[in-house]
Amino acid sequence: MKFIPKDKPSAENSGHDLWGAVTLALGMLGLVYTLVSAPEQGWGSVATIAGFAVSIAVLAAFAVIENKVKHPLIRFSILKEGWVARANLSAVGLFGSYLSFQFIVTMYLQSVLGWTPLGMALALLPAGLLVATSAPFADRLIEKFGATQLILTGLTALGLGYVLFLRVGTTPNYVLDILPSVVLLGIGFALAFPSINVQATAGIKDSEQGLAAGLIQTSTQVGAALVLAVTTALVSGHGQAAGTVSAQAMLEQYRPGLILSAAVAIAALLVAAAPKRRRVRT
Repeated sequence: MKFIPKDKPSAENSGHDLWGAVTLALGMLGLVYTLVSAPEQGWGSVATIAGFAVSIAVLAAFAVIENKVKHPLIRFSILKEGWVARANLSAVGLFGSYLSFQFIVTMYLQSVLGWTPLGMALALLPAGLLVATSAPFADRLIEKFGATQLILTGLTALGLGYVLFLRVGTTPNYVLDILPSVVLLGIGFALAFPSINVQATAGIKDSEQGLAAGLIQTSTQVGAALVLAVTTALVSGHGQAAGTVSAQAMLEQYRPGLILSAAVAIAALLVAAAPKRRRVRT
């Protein structure tokens, strides 16, 4: 770094958005905390209602700040450019459903089937191998088929994998009942993840590539946090007294979380498949 001259900050890009960062962080933390604690506090309790109200108010303050400061953390108008909005919504659905499904499967394999952590990791290994081995070829696939087509194919594979997993019972056959979903999970993520990142920055001018790239990373984290929080709330809300839960009862406890993962992936697929709106120039 000592041999590379430093760029001087320009007047156009000087400044910061401290309060935007603070309100966004506090609003998201409050929302996730409220979702996770709601089953214990009660969805209609004063604490839960107040938590949602305060979180929404803080996020609303963030939106107001971003529209007023000279150099906002997120320039909302960028969502109207290129494929940015669609790519970010796809990222929310991809990561939200993917991490929530992994959470449910981990609990299912260890709590319902009694597998060891090592056995659980080996069961999910094919998905990771598919993602890792396909990474060097992602750019060529995107160039040949296009980012949109790969996103649609990937989200379709994910949704199908989640739906297939709904048929598992308390004595599944790994090859017939679990492995197909794991393989579809790996294929779907391998196709959709790099394509979403490409779509998120396509058509964006060079000076805002950093903003578009940062926005898509934020969407992945927000999607994962929010959907996982809702999944945790659903699973906790269907909990039963310790020591009295059978394997079948535990499976039914996790089923709403599985349904949510499938629903989120299908919703993301519908968003990705919607026709692109043409901007009317006046």
